[in-house]
Amino acid sequence: MALVATVLALLTSACLSTGQTTVLNEMNADRSSNRLRTLPTHPELDAKAQAWAEKLARDNRLSHSRVQSGAPSCWRSLGENVGYGRSVSSIEDAYMASAGHRANILDSRWDYVGVGHATRGGRVFTVQVFMQGCR
Repeated sequence: MALVATVLALLTSACLSTGQTTVLNEMNADRSSNRLRTLPTHPELDAKAQAWAEKLARDNRLSHSRVQSGAPSCWRSLGENVGYGRSVSSIEDAYMASAGHRANILDSRWDYVGVGHATRGGRVFTVQVFMQGCR
């Protein structure tokens, strides 16, 4: 089962855009530096996060999604971070400086993450959707 999850994660990450990959790498670097395992992406969560990032960029404002909408059917817990800034790195830094966003990133119960990235003008929007799966 672990092998299947690893293969799925590798295949899914190969389908991410460059921006999504940067969001994933920044978030996982923060998890690693806090001695937490990196999170693999999940295709349904990636699709949800990417669609929401694109909506935020179109609207040019932040709002949370209905986090359950678009999530896989089998989950125990969900979380979401949304942000905008000059770069993915500056947004990730802001997430880590915010208690609630940081708690989402560093929560050890998460099994998967979905990441989204979109731009409007010089503004970058990122979305991170976290999931604890069914066991």
